[in-house]
Parts: sequence; structure tokens; C-alpha cells
Amino acid sequence: MNNSTTTQMKVIEIHEREARVFQRTDLFDTRGYSLLLPETRSLSAIDLRELHDGIELRALGLIGYLPLTDKIALNLKPKFPINNFWEMLSIADENYSRILPVLRSYQNAETSTPHLILVKSYCYFLKEILSVGFFRDYKEKLIGGYCRPKIDIGKTISRYISKGQEFHSYSNVFEFTKNVRINGFIKNACISFLRVLSNNNDFIGEKRILKEALMVLDYVHSEVFHPNDISLCSDLPKWSQDYYFGALSVYSIFLGYRSVGFMYGEKGCRMPSFLFSLDSIFENFIRNSFRTALKDKQIAVLDGNNPKHQVPLFQDNKRFPIKPDLIYRTGKERKVIAIGEVKYKPKVDESDRYQVISHAIALNSPIAFWISPATNGSGGMEYIGEISNGIKFYHYKLNIYDGLVENSNKMISDFLAIMANG
Repeated sequence: MNNSTTTQMKVIEIHEREARVFQRTDLFDTRGYSLLLPETRSLSAIDLRELHDGIELRALGLIGYLPLTDKIALNLKPKFPINNFWEMLSIADENYSRILPVLRSYQNAETSTPHLILVKSYCYFLKEILSVGFFRDYKEKLIGGYCRPKIDIGKTISRYISKGQEFHSYSNVFEFTKNVRINGFIKNACISFLRVLSNNNDFIGEKRILKEALMVLDYVHSEVFHPNDISLCSDLPKWSQDYYFGALSVYSIFLGYRSVGFMYGEKGCRMPSFLFSLDSIFENFIRNSFRTALKDKQIAVLDGNNPKHQVPLFQDNKRFPIKPDLIYRTGKERKVIAIGEVKYKPKVDESDRYQVISHAIALNSPIAFWISPATNGSGGMEYIGEISNGIKFYHYKLNIYDGLVENSNKMISDFLAIMANG
């Protein structure tokens, strides 16, 4: 993969975990060697199975724009509405680490783009600008004092010679400088994106790129960016034009001058291609929704995948630490009042049930539950049962097809009612 344009590629839309049959010649050459790009093979984003009439390709748990070969790209879509995914992404703790070294076009849409996507995209272009060097231009500067070429005769006579100061002059000097308007826009954008990352400790690389750019632009005057200012990119040298245009296009989205959606759009804004794991995003969305709602109620919502929140499964050894997705604790004694497991799958199976039962027993939790997306657009709470030591189990199916925030708030309210009744 590289930065080259992908407009000549055939883009095939396919839903998450959907299967599609390709001709063998689309994915293999005449000698039987795979045509899949090496980066695509290493992602574990697809699964291939040979059939008598071709090759069955099944999309796994990732969504996004995925170049498959030099001629074919997949637009992997979630099965629920894109706007809900965009909303889910803005709440989830996503690190946006699955970024491909290829540009793609995003559709023009009236949606709010998560700021961290814009930070990553802006730094993608800014890194290239740092590599090739910031644009410089000749700038006329008026110097008063001793003679320098070229002398402004009129001002020199009126200010100096007429007053008897024969050795002073006004001169017009041209300096080759980075202090030009378009670099002022870049500096303004760097400052804005650094503010976004001020309380974020995960984007160390992006902070380093932004600070390095600000050091280089130390003497450049910051300029306020307006929508039509992007036209200045057309006057830049070809070697930096695309990078400046990309960076300022992203900044225009950040400022609200334009909006983009997640889907592919041939004439939309060009940004790097991101791939997202719906499993991790759904889990983080659920956790953060509970955290925000329960903060005022003095209920901590912890991530059991973090080693500091794990406890052993067995009492006499530490061989098998348990890792529930959700641990609810309250009070100074840090009492566990519930645990939960988030599954982005249509059906909770037997292994999922045993997993939560063992976690609940190890943590002595009175309540345990599963949360999964509703498959038919409707959702709600289902009581599963009670085991011999009194632990009660529930399964909540969250409707992610419409009214995502409203449905999430109802889910939290339903669980609070259960927790209150013990």
C-alpha cells in the first residue's frame, strides 16, 4: 500500500461478517500466487475459502476501507446505521491504531466526525510536510536605517535627506521565509489539535509531530483559517501541494466548514483509511456509557481486562486471573455489586454463559449479565436465572439500529433498577 490515489480501484461494498464469492483470477495470478496485498493479509480482516465456482471471501470483525489487491478494494460496512456507528465511535475509547498507509475518499454527509480521527488524519499529512519541508516564499520587508538594496528613494528623501541625515535610508529587502499565510494556517491547526489531545495520554506520537511542527514554525504568525483560504494550496509547488491540501481539508472539517461520513465517497474528502474492530468499539461504548451515567452515583465501572482490576479464579493459586469486561464497585470497601460481559455477536453461547458464571463466583457478585446487540432491531432485558449461591443472571439486548443514545440510557436505567433491588 502507498499514498497513491485509489480512484482507479474497483470498490466493493460488503457488510461485516458477510460472505462474497470472487472469481479466482481476481485474487490469484496465473501461477496460483495470491494477489492480496501483504498488509491486508496480515490484518486478519478477511477469511478465504475455495469453492468449486470461485473463492468465497468472508469479512471478519473489522469495518472500513480495505484495499484487497491493486485493483479491488472492500468497503466494509456495519449492519446497523452508519450514523449510529459514528456516535458509538465518539463515545468509545478507540485508539485509531489500525490506520493504513493509503488515502481514501469519505462521503460528504451532515454528521459530526470524531475529533480523534481528525487528529490522526491531520498528523498523517503534517508528518509528510515535515519530511519534505515547509513552504517558503520571498517576502518584501521595509528596512529603515543604513543603506540596503533596494533603496526607496521617495521615503529616504522625505524622512532623512530633507532633514540633513544623509547616511540613512529606507530600503526594500526581500527575505526567503516560512512566515507566510499558509504556514500560519498550519500553525493555527497544530495549536487547535494539541488542545484536543491535552488530556489524552494515548496519542504520544501525534503530540510529538504537532510539537515538532510548532518548533519549526516558531517565528511564523498564526493565521485564522477561513473556508476559501484552502485555495492558496493551488499556488504551492507540486511536491507539497497535496499534503497541505490534505491537512487543511481535515482542519476545515474540525472547524465545521464541511462534514464527512464514514462511508466511501468518490468525490469526498481524502483522509487516511481507518479500520475499526466492532468488538472493541461496542465494548468500550457500553463501558463508557455506564461510566458517564454512574459517576454521580458513586459507582465505579472498571475494565477487568486491565491487570490491576483482575483477581484469581481460584482461591489457592493465581494461575487463572479473571477478566470481566465490566466490574461495578461502590463504597470505600470497594464492594462489587455487579459484573458484566459485552459480546458483539448475535447469540450468546454456552462458553459465554460459563465464563460469566465463573467471574461472578470469583468476585462474589450478586448480579451478572451479558450485553449484546439486538439482531432484529428490538431489544430489552431478559432474566436468565439464579444459581445455587443466589447470583442472578440477566441478558440485555441493546437496539443499535435506531435511537442509540436513548436506547443506551434506557439500558442503564433498567440495570440501575435491578442493582437497587439487589
